[in-house]
Amino acid sequence: LYLRRVREAVVSTQSTGNPDDDMLAWFVTANDAAGLTDEEVIEDIMTVYMVIDNMSKQLSALFTYMINHREIFEKMVAELRANPITTYKSLDNLRYTEMVILESLRMTPTLLKGTRWVLKDTKLAGYHVPAECQLQWSQYCLHRNEKYWPNARQFDPERFRNGIPNVDTLTYLPFLAGPRACLGKHIAMISMKLTLSMLARNFDLAPQPMAAPPPSISQSMALIRMKGGPWFWFNPRKSEETVAEAS
Repeated sequence: LYLRRVREAVVSTQSTGNPDDDMLAWFVTANDAAGLTDEEVIEDIMTVYMVIDNMSKQLSALFTYMINHREIFEKMVAELRANPITTYKSLDNLRYTEMVILESLRMTPTLLKGTRWVLKDTKLAGYHVPAECQLQWSQYCLHRNEKYWPNARQFDPERFRNGIPNVDTLTYLPFLAGPRACLGKHIAMISMKLTLSMLARNFDLAPQPMAAPPPSISQSMALIRMKGGPWFWFNPRKSEETVAEAS
């Protein structure tokens, strides 16, 4: 049903000749200019949908970690409130926020594992790997390997202060790597920054005082989900203009 609705929306947007100023119209216009087929346009749209769906789950994991790291949370919120997002370039000002996101992706990557097909006979770490063999690895385990990540079970955004460590060794793979890396990587990072900015600037966030089951990590096929854990109160903040008038 969803795919059918997407197809109908794509056809409708193409036939109007004057598409609305929305994300669907941008996709259709850009992909038509690139000479892509309708099915390829639909696949791109579905990729964005999956990115947004997984982004919301990733933010749930981030907030769960923030419960026990209030100083990190408060530092991130202060940065978000001091640096409103007004242009694409202004996203660069949210350096600490990006570090927090990267660390949450290390601790709880969206994908439990990655797979690749071997196209020709090759050797890997001294082992013979035949063609047409499927390789699998777990970035969840890789991200918690003490060999590459000191104090791997500790939530520490500072490990990303100077960028992604071990970038040449492929030991950080929340979005996989190479020509088959996630197409939605940049959309995901931008969307998470935008969402966190909106929340921080419009709400005071505090853990719910009620008891809650301890958080745990669950698996659904190849996807990782944070299950259980505390909730947050979202209390609307007064705007700066309202505060100024009241004073």
